[in-house]
Amino acid sequence: FRRLTNDLMLKEVYLNGRRFTWSNEQSPPTLVHLDRVLCTSDWEDTHADCHLRCLASVVSDHSPLLLDCSPTHTARRRFHFEDYWMRLPGFHETVATAWGSVHDPDPFRRLMLRLQATTRMLTSWSAKTTGCIRDKMAISRELISRFDKAQEDRLLSPPEDGLRKQLKIAYLGLASLERTIVRQRARITTLNEGDAN
Repeated sequence: FRRLTNDLMLKEVYLNGRRFTWSNEQSPPTLVHLDRVLCTSDWEDTHADCHLRCLASVVSDHSPLLLDCSPTHTARRRFHFEDYWMRLPGFHETVATAWGSVHDPDPFRRLMLRLQATTRMLTSWSAKTTGCIRDKMAISRELISRFDKAQEDRLLSPPEDGLRKQLKIAYLGLASLERTIVRQRARITTLNEGDAN
């Protein structure tokens, strides 16, 4: 590896906070630093503020590497109707309650206020029923990442090892649900763009 990087004049980007990127998922685990990010000296000079870190090994025995070269910008959140909501208990009652909570003599204003009320109540109902999937996934990733980091220095206790396995299973379920949401939004985008064309 060192000979290859020297021949190609590549440098390894420093990995912050972790020594190992792969585990054989056994007890006790075998831990190895397999995954690396390489760059040229010119690239390193241009991206002096970049930050390389390990993410949690949620769906693999490898810990993904995240190379952050620029600050992230948070966009304003929009309401998205999710198809899977209709299969959850309480959905129809929530919509009926929201729709019936508005009484206005002007039919156009009544429709607008009913849609706004339904949006607010569905957002609140979803937060209580399923919570924010991305937040749950982020929490799962953070906990798994901490367990990954801890097992670099010591053996995980049986409860810790069991919790780590449960978190990985739960993460897979959440990831499947998120893929369903992404597919739904991709279909909407395709329909919009197709209509525009």
